[in-house]
Amino acid sequence: MNYVEDIVTNKVLKEDVLCYWQMSGIIHSKEGINSRYLPKGQNILVFNFGDSVKQLNLPQNSTYKQPFFIVPAIKSSTIINQRGKINLFGISFIGEGLYKLIQQPVSKLINEFPNTLMGKYEDLYLELNENKFSDKVNIAEKFLVENFNQNLNSPPFQQAIKIINKTKGVTTVNDIAHKVYVSERQLQRLFKTRIGISPKDYCKIIRVNNYIDFILKNVKSIDWMELVVKYNYHDQPHLINELKSIARLPPKKLQSYRDTLYHRYIQE
Repeated sequence: MNYVEDIVTNKVLKEDVLCYWQMSGIIHSKEGINSRYLPKGQNILVFNFGDSVKQLNLPQNSTYKQPFFIVPAIKSSTIINQRGKINLFGISFIGEGLYKLIQQPVSKLINEFPNTLMGKYEDLYLELNENKFSDKVNIAEKFLVENFNQNLNSPPFQQAIKIINKTKGVTTVNDIAHKVYVSERQLQRLFKTRIGISPKDYCKIIRVNNYIDFILKNVKSIDWMELVVKYNYHDQPHLINELKSIARLPPKKLQSYRDTLYHRYIQE
């Protein structure tokens, strides 16, 4: 599987878009390859120029049949099955980036792409098709600049995201609300509308990703007590259980992950 990505450098987009990426290749086995996608607190817009992609660990297996779809900010890992021709181009949004593009509450985008926007994105899909990666990036970037509504900026939400990232998720919703001068209820609404998950879940995702970074850098000797103290936990089991609730894997299995800037895949 070939994977490439391009970090956003456009000044207008840098607060809202992390990267553009492309995944391509051929999977010959009938069963395909199962990959585990870990939450990173990002919303992803994917354009699929290959065969269909399935999400396996839902009550009913979900197939992304449309040529473009949204992978929302999720609260725990999900299993993706890929087979046949793989040709995906994606845009990873951070903060309120997807909200400013779609201009609809992100929490309502989980099940299907908005019908009112289908025509515009079908045109973008056709424009992206058959282009090399660098050209796709230029086309997508031009589209984003033209379609982002920067008037939808929410300073309290943006400040809350910065606080959570700076503290590596070691903070409380009450403390965040106090620092950005909104009520906890207002903060909950801001997060649900603009990123699709609660501030508490976002904090947890950021904490766990920091644990994972630590584990990947110290695969031979993980000092769990160092993590317990660093992240203010009562004991080691509490920390490990939180990690497992996000990754749905025991810590030792995380050692086989291949890291990228926006997600982690593991072949089961």
